[in-house]
Amino acid sequence: MFKKTIATLVAAAVIGGFGLNSVNAAAINEGQIIIPIIVNGHKVKFPDTEPYVDENGRTMVPVRFVSESLGATVKWDNATRTATITNGTKTISLAIGSKTVSDNGQVVELDTAAAMVDGRTMVPLRFVSESMNSKVTWDKGGNAVQISDSAYQAKIDNGTVKLDAWGRELATADDKWNKLADLPSFVYELSAPRELSNKEFIKEVGSTWADKTHIDMWAGKIRKYYQAQLNIDYRTIDESSFISALQNEMELGSSYDKFYITKAMKEYVAWVKTNHVIAKGYADPENSLVGYIFGGPVFRTHFKFMVVQADDTAQVFMDNTEVSKWSDSFKLKTGVWYEGYADVTMGTHFGSSPENHFALNANENMFSKGRYVYNEVK
Repeated sequence: MFKKTIATLVAAAVIGGFGLNSVNAAAINEGQIIIPIIVNGHKVKFPDTEPYVDENGRTMVPVRFVSESLGATVKWDNATRTATITNGTKTISLAIGSKTVSDNGQVVELDTAAAMVDGRTMVPLRFVSESMNSKVTWDKGGNAVQISDSAYQAKIDNGTVKLDAWGRELATADDKWNKLADLPSFVYELSAPRELSNKEFIKEVGSTWADKTHIDMWAGKIRKYYQAQLNIDYRTIDESSFISALQNEMELGSSYDKFYITKAMKEYVAWVKTNHVIAKGYADPENSLVGYIFGGPVFRTHFKFMVVQADDTAQVFMDNTEVSKWSDSFKLKTGVWYEGYADVTMGTHFGSSPENHFALNANENMFSKGRYVYNEVK
């Protein structure tokens, strides 16, 4: 949609100069930013229900995936609705809806209760992790939780494994990428023309303005932008709020550009209502995999989304509605989670201190030809 808008701008310029029992996960996550969970240097992938912050301010996670990442086993007793986590000599039992838990036979009172969300048992992350003698750290800038057990911490201390600035384990680098150990090879094989590769970009400007603080800031804009774009409901969408949420994270350029971008957004909101779109999802930019293209950062970004309903499932999100010749539009299944990777580009019209002003370009980032891949979550 936006590339068409850009084409229109060019033509016009030429002519005219994001108790909880049985709650729905979408409702819980509404208005929230995705919270990456990094266990022993590897980001945990959740097939459906994602971590969220409950009304007590506690990060809740699906018990099985995080516990098993720490080497524990999880058993579920349907009769008592109790999850039991065993790790060596440690046994923890949490009952759905109860703040009272058993930690090796000792009764512990928490300030929040385990919950059942979309069939997944959600437990307070910090209590469970620390009960298994793991260190829990909150990376505010990266908006992520980092967890390391004692065995993995020993590997870090003796140099057996190396982590990046976001707590991710590094793999063998090549001539273009500072590779991460937890990502499959196809993530690095997507085509993307670059002036500076990820490795070159970090090397060239890492000591000046492409530091963790700035990269976190840029990535935060991507999360917020797609929080608004991917979580839409034709019954409740508000044109003004939707446009404002997107444009707060965008590079708008001149007032002339903003006029046409706003016009395209209004047309999209009308389409959402006509097409009866309900969808949910998130963007999780890989901060370690930022490069540089056409005068701004480009983030290889993890996307996860679901079309709950739509009359035309080939045109649901702004990035695949009325696409230009540079992007794709294809039918998506309803009620199915898709996940994959795509590049998100940023830019700025500020010549001075551009690092403080980079924001999203008006672009069809999610479906640009040759620069994305999505698969159904099994």
